[in-house]
Amino acid sequence: PSPSEPGRRPKKSGGPGNIHLPSHGRQIERLTPRLTALQQAFDARRARVQTEAAGLTPEEVIVLETAGPVDDFIVAVRGIPGLEWLGEIEEEDIPPDDDFFVPASDGTARTDKNLRGRVFLVFSNQQALRQMLSLWDAWQNGRPLPHGLGKWADVFSKLRDVRPWGVRDRLEDTGVLDDWQDRVEHAQETIPCEIEMWFRRSVQRRQDARRRVAAIVDGLQGRVLHEAVIPDICYHALLVRLPLAAVQDLTGQAGHDMSLVQCEQIQFFRATGQMAVVVSDGNRSPDAGAVARTVPAQLGEPVVALLDGLPLQNHGRLADRLIVDDPDGYEQQYPANERRHGTTMASLILHGDLNAGASPLNRRLYVRPILRPDPRTWITPRPETAPEDQLVVDLVHRAVRRLFEEEGGEPAVAPQVSVVNLSIGIRDRLFDGALSPLARLLDWLAWKYRLLFIVSAGNHPQEIELNVPRGQPSRMSAQEIQAHVVQAI
Repeated sequence: PSPSEPGRRPKKSGGPGNIHLPSHGRQIERLTPRLTALQQAFDARRARVQTEAAGLTPEEVIVLETAGPVDDFIVAVRGIPGLEWLGEIEEEDIPPDDDFFVPASDGTARTDKNLRGRVFLVFSNQQALRQMLSLWDAWQNGRPLPHGLGKWADVFSKLRDVRPWGVRDRLEDTGVLDDWQDRVEHAQETIPCEIEMWFRRSVQRRQDARRRVAAIVDGLQGRVLHEAVIPDICYHALLVRLPLAAVQDLTGQAGHDMSLVQCEQIQFFRATGQMAVVVSDGNRSPDAGAVARTVPAQLGEPVVALLDGLPLQNHGRLADRLIVDDPDGYEQQYPANERRHGTTMASLILHGDLNAGASPLNRRLYVRPILRPDPRTWITPRPETAPEDQLVVDLVHRAVRRLFEEEGGEPAVAPQVSVVNLSIGIRDRLFDGALSPLARLLDWLAWKYRLLFIVSAGNHPQEIELNVPRGQPSRMSAQEIQAHVVQAI
């Protein structure tokens, strides 16, 4: 179809022109104690690092939360030696308070209007922190800021909070605490987790960060299993295994060794193997595998790739229609009765809705298994999950790159693919203001290889039952259906 003019996103309240900001004096009153606390946290970090590992330069990730945006702030950050830009996150639905609010026509605060803002993340060493505090001193005393650093005045006037990145930031809202707690309760001997590092553009700094984290893991009697670096999406992660006692320390059940969760080089801890799918018997068609279709003598090369569980290659609807590429040898761990989701998705792609009676695709389907039965459960059939001994982002990256690039002297396996289906759910990685590394990866791969990714949006593991009579949804608006879904969840 011909391209049309895209719909314009409605402008939201809370923009830079209609936010009430505190007075100059009020900002000084609010922020001085927080900047003092930041300096104290930095001094404590410096003392701890010098005790743990002599010769390391103490650093701290500083979180700057503003009401409204600050244009070109990254330029001002790079104007201070020792400050390293890490990222920016858009915040919405910030509750108003006495200092920051959307004013009504009479100047009073509107309690029904939330604000928008930004979270700026920067790495700082001691020298850079001193210069930032020097800029603060100039601003609070009404002196002009140096050339090229004037944006800091805009930051100080809009600053809601300034603090170091801490333990809560690394652990909360990632699902890792629930995962650890479950494994501790089941007395799992060693416990895997993903450590998402702050991405440093300098190779040397990445290596230093890796050595620092690895030394702490070794000190806890743990082990680093794998490291992945994808500079194009600013991704650096470690897959580690920790002994049960170390995780009990981290969850507060014993001891007090918090060195790992306090490590400034770590952005997030995440649970492993969280990519999962479940196909219940109630969702399967009665004739789900019975009818075999005649396969044409010549099927075209695949243009669709399926990254999923391993399908049944000899299934009546799939026989001779699949190209299964299994370089990791997942088939050896995949009993036939547990090859559910991959079989379902392959049938859906090749045949569509079976009740529609449409002709199947005249091309084969490329399949790369990235899931396997969860070895931690005895439920039969087991859920199909990503392996715990690999980083999911790295696994998907390698799977897509293998389609188009040589690997180990072997040619690209399916360079004609233009559509990739990824129907998985990650319960602990909801979209909430910042793109996950996996989302950044898919965005970059789509651009690099000119691909269309079909990604399922569902990561709610239970069936959703709406309090609506059967047949009524067809007469409801999308907004009404959405409201019922949200209520049901």
